[in-house]
Amino acid sequence: MKLKTVLIAPDKFKGSLTAQQFCDIVKNEIKKFDKNIDVISCPLADGGEGTLSCFVDNLKAKLITKYFSNANFKKEKSSYALLGKVAFIEAAQTCGLYKTKIKNPCYTTTLGVGEQIRDAIKNGAEKIFLTIGGSATNDAGTGMAVGLGYKFYDKENKEFIPTGNSLNMISKIEFPKEKLDVEFITLCDVKNVLYGKNGAAYIYAKQKGANDEDLKLLDDNLKAFNKICKKYGSDFSKVEGSGAAGGLGAGAIFFLSSKLESGIETIFKLVDIDNKISKADLIITGEGKIDKQSKCGKVVFSLKAKCKNKKLVAFCGVNKLKKQDFDILEINDKNCSLEKNISNTKKNLCKHIKNYLKNYLI
Repeated sequence: MKLKTVLIAPDKFKGSLTAQQFCDIVKNEIKKFDKNIDVISCPLADGGEGTLSCFVDNLKAKLITKYFSNANFKKEKSSYALLGKVAFIEAAQTCGLYKTKIKNPCYTTTLGVGEQIRDAIKNGAEKIFLTIGGSATNDAGTGMAVGLGYKFYDKENKEFIPTGNSLNMISKIEFPKEKLDVEFITLCDVKNVLYGKNGAAYIYAKQKGANDEDLKLLDDNLKAFNKICKKYGSDFSKVEGSGAAGGLGAGAIFFLSSKLESGIETIFKLVDIDNKISKADLIITGEGKIDKQSKCGKVVFSLKAKCKNKKLVAFCGVNKLKKQDFDILEINDKNCSLEKNISNTKKNLCKHIKNYLKNYLI
């Protein structure tokens, strides 16, 4: 079959390749194979770590890098992006688990997210897309709220910045004098409610550094936060997505009056993926690991649903699925260790792209 146009639309290979690097590697191999093939590069993300790069690479948004608070309350360089009057903020840039040195959701904060929002508004943003996947926090977005001028008081009327272990101390919330005149859209792909057996703490806190004893405390404190929210007219006990990012989903609704939207579907709209798919004879995608979770709002399977009858192939380091209805090709060398394969990701990807193109065209 004669290939005319190839769409490259991957997620990142965590720890080894960004989505953009994947695109560059595959494009280079395609052009070496046949320089006349048109290539469309569209690096993707699902709303978690790496989503900011997706917006910058696809939309040519301007990256703004400054010092903001990290999850451990220390000032550290992180970025957000601006495109005219639209800002793109990735919570993982400031409070992401991958960037957090001291991992314990009892004490981590989303303060830096609020600082970035405030800075974006100062720079003229009137609409903000906030992606909240991959956080190291369980503070229900109260840290973010402090960064935007909210104040929290305990029973003794002392002001403090709540974290996962102190949400139950909130007795009163003082709202900023000036209302945020900004449209917020929060990208979220999990449906967990705020608390309970399917809530933020019991489902996600352990991977953020919490021990078994912490889980009940964190869950009870999210209940306490919801009780305070009820005083102000909001109840998140049954709101899908409110438990995302340690309750940052609830915080986005309560403090920002934000809408919660599907991360991958919103990103597809922003990058005009349907138009790109329509032009392609072959779609090449991929991510570091493909497993059962990949079917729940992640890039590869969401893209496959969009492609319908178009030919799609996914490259990955590891494939944990036994059954598949499209080509999923592992690139890792089974004779090497995981560490060795991670360091050889570029080499392994080049090799398998070459082989696939030859076999596909034959």
